[in-house]
Amino acid sequence: MYQSVNSAPSQDAPGPEMVMSSSTEALENARLTYEQHARTCRQCHADGAACAVAKHLLRIYNNARRDHMRAGGQATATS
Repeated sequence: MYQSVNSAPSQDAPGPEMVMSSSTEALENARLTYEQHARTCRQCHADGAACAVAKHLLRIYNNARRDHMRAGGQATATS
């Protein structure tokens, strides 16, 4: 018997449920990180405005939210 040269198992793209799960997880992680920073940052509270880190974390959250929506996720509240 001969073995095929291309006998390696195929690496299929993740199914929609896996994409949904990972995008949801990324969204929740980004949201929690941003909210925790906003609650605990002295500079954000002292100035009454978002510091550079808060702005960066909010940008990450917004990108995760956008990716989640593209993956077919439910609408979420914006910050």
